[in-house]
Amino acid sequence: MAGGGRGGHPNLALKAKLGSPIHSPGSVKSLREADYSGAPPFSPPTTIKLGIRVKQRSPTDFQTPTLTLKKRGTGTNIPLTGPLPDTDPIVKSLQDGLGCDANEKWFAYTLTWDRPLGMKFDSTLTVTPFPFPPLVTDNGFQIVTVAFCHASQKFEDGVYSYAVSVLPGKNSSGFAMSVPQASSGKKSTKKSSKKPKAKTRSKKKSRR
Repeated sequence: MAGGGRGGHPNLALKAKLGSPIHSPGSVKSLREADYSGAPPFSPPTTIKLGIRVKQRSPTDFQTPTLTLKKRGTGTNIPLTGPLPDTDPIVKSLQDGLGCDANEKWFAYTLTWDRPLGMKFDSTLTVTPFPFPPLVTDNGFQIVTVAFCHASQKFEDGVYSYAVSVLPGKNSSGFAMSVPQASSGKKSTKKSSKKPKAKTRSKKKSRR
């Protein structure tokens, strides 16, 4: 689900829940409210392609994300299919379109969205192992990118949505991410607070 022209749109807002993230030996869990503000698909139900980018030290030594999604208010679970094999075309599309450094790895999934699910969700993202030295330490933090699009789109040349999740190490404090909003271009209608200057009367010379 995305809106606007080609490229990425930051129309997914992630708000951390109280007490998140949760550190446990070898992993970190982030609980967030996910609000999508883009346009829904015209003909639901529809398949959504989703990717999560994490860290890797080598092709055989990498982090593993576990994501759960639920409809907010009802707790209805939204099943994810995946992670898909590294040879899947969706993984290649994520790599080609959004980039992947030598110390990064994309995990790809699919899900089915239907209108009754709405646009507000509760998400739980667990990343294992965490910390992941030297790439992620207890004194540092990690930025995890999440991207998704309609099944008819491709990440390398189509329309997609994205968001970032900041996972602080246990010695670090989390902070909120905000996306600057573009100016509407409207002129301000606020009236000037300056008061007009009073006119001074000229003194007439008296006649004798």
